[in-house]
Amino acid sequence: MSGARILIVEDEGIEALDLQQRVTSMGYTVLDIVSTGEEAIEKAAETLPDLVLMDIMLPGEIDGVTTAEQIRSRFNLPVIYITAYADEDTLQRAKITEPYGYIVKPFRERELQIAIDMALYKHEMEKKLRESAEWFSTTLKSIGDAVIATDRKGRITFMNPVAERLTGWKLEEVKSKKLTEIFNIINMYSRQPAENPVTRVLREGVTIGLANHSLLITKDGTEIPIDDSAAPIKDDQGNIVGVVLVFRDVTERIQAEAALRLSEERYRTLAEELREADNRKNEFLAVLSHELRNPLAAIQNSLNILDHTKPGSDQALLAKSIIDRQVRQLSHLVDDLLDITRITQKKIKLQRQRLELNELVRRTLEDHRSLFEQSGVRLEAEYAPVPIFSNVDGARLAQVVGNLLVNAAKFTDYGGYTRVRLENDAAQKQAIIRVIDTGIGLAPETLSRLFQPFMQAETTLDRNRSGLGLGLALSKGLVELHGGKLSANSAGIGKGSEFIVCLPLVETATNEQPSISPETSYSNRRRVLIIDDIVDVADTLRDLIKLSNHEVAVAYNGPEGLAIAREFQPDVLLCDIGLPIMNGYDIAKTIRQDEMLKDVYLVALTGYAMPEDLQRATEAGFDYHLAKPVDLNELNRMLTELPNKSARKQRDDCFAPQIESEESAKESMERLFSFSRRVDSCPC
Repeated sequence: MSGARILIVEDEGIEALDLQQRVTSMGYTVLDIVSTGEEAIEKAAETLPDLVLMDIMLPGEIDGVTTAEQIRSRFNLPVIYITAYADEDTLQRAKITEPYGYIVKPFRERELQIAIDMALYKHEMEKKLRESAEWFSTTLKSIGDAVIATDRKGRITFMNPVAERLTGWKLEEVKSKKLTEIFNIINMYSRQPAENPVTRVLREGVTIGLANHSLLITKDGTEIPIDDSAAPIKDDQGNIVGVVLVFRDVTERIQAEAALRLSEERYRTLAEELREADNRKNEFLAVLSHELRNPLAAIQNSLNILDHTKPGSDQALLAKSIIDRQVRQLSHLVDDLLDITRITQKKIKLQRQRLELNELVRRTLEDHRSLFEQSGVRLEAEYAPVPIFSNVDGARLAQVVGNLLVNAAKFTDYGGYTRVRLENDAAQKQAIIRVIDTGIGLAPETLSRLFQPFMQAETTLDRNRSGLGLGLALSKGLVELHGGKLSANSAGIGKGSEFIVCLPLVETATNEQPSISPETSYSNRRRVLIIDDIVDVADTLRDLIKLSNHEVAVAYNGPEGLAIAREFQPDVLLCDIGLPIMNGYDIAKTIRQDEMLKDVYLVALTGYAMPEDLQRATEAGFDYHLAKPVDLNELNRMLTELPNKSARKQRDDCFAPQIESEESAKESMERLFSFSRRVDSCPC
């Protein structure tokens, strides 16, 4: 073995050097030369040589034989004795250490090389045999596969416990039987019998792997998917004396592979959806920044104009109209964001009633006609020849049609047209509203994701064709809440678009609303207390309400507001929710427990406008909920139409039994916060 590392143990210096020269000339490496047994053991531990050339007669407390014995037992290293002693006693002592060679000095170089090569080879073979035996022993003890062995005629000679469990047969039942009698396999898909692997191994004498998709038919008829292989057992002359079959149940693996494939497919789909959602989110945030900054810039510019012009001048009036328009635009953006969240969480409550759709669409078209005139787009309508009734929330359906009209105006070039058509599909019992335009059209890939939130058909620096990308998603959600369907068609880019709203028809009137009783008492002048920690909001709202001839007081925190309320005795309390020291919910609960204040009308005036906020406000004792920025017309209408304090108890007594017997708590909350029904529902 060329390159083997050899340790020489020799106390005679000249002989040691001669031995080193000979060993080196043979192509071996001499690690070191030592002269005593103690040094030999220490150096063997340090270098672990491939072979030790050991002189028997060594100075010191231990001779070469004892040294060789310790090296072999501790390090399992081969040792060859090179000595001048060939007497019987020395030979007998040397035999006990099981040396790999014994060379008597003087010797020829060829004799030394043969001894070294044979010792190295023998040691390597013993090492492999030992490792193989250890491996085989460990495998038999820990193997988890099923193993069946046969003789040369295919008769069973051995089965391990795993094989017994999988096949359902015990070794004592099948020993000496043909393997083909108990090991039956078929193809998983064709259901045809598969060739028994043992038969093929005996015929061809090679290792055979089981075919894919093999099923083992067990003793009780159960089918188990298996795989693995069969191999020949050969004697020393290469003759086949049997076959060993190793197999395993792969049910879990097949299930795992199927689950993995499904998981990978889902992951790819989800990853693509997430990438697309992230892109749309980034685009949306960029657009939102633009859509918010533009109105704010216009408002800031208008305020600067007001600072430098005379009140009542044309410039001042124009600046005020710009501020009003841009504030409404900002409110509309916030409303869209809230609506899409409510729809996603299924928290929108529709106020349905039987409505005639021709009239609803006609009014909506007139509301948007000026937009088309400004864009140079012709707006046409084809109404159904007969009335079409559907049970809908009129405001929400008008919002849907309005969104489609705004979309059509936005994406149709000057000189084009938009046509709105109403149809009565009696066969399908549905009303159909079509909005058809000659605009830029839609690509097929856009159609598939058109109604997703933040999706925009076109993203350019031309902001006239931009927006938050919420309109269509919001419209689709609202239509589906009505039990209808919103879809879109387009022949492609530049070929226009068609949006189709389908709604269920109704034949008879439902959900009739009671009319207001003329006996209800009202008062035009109110005592109003405002509690808001934002001084600018509180003070400007106070001045606006005063302009409507109401008496107003202001507080900037809860404790101060309660103190003023006990002295001021307001008819109405407009209370912010997010307040320092004491929040709006705590203020409402305190007032409802105060005999002097419990009849005050409590109005939550806040930016917290989600459905859960309405629920919490109701539980705290609030009567109404107005989202910031407040619509001044709605606030004045509420202040005007509220019953006097003296009428409150009568009104509450009227509502209580209806709420108990006809509505759930959630429905009563929705009714309470729907201002259009607050007073009209009272038959007092």
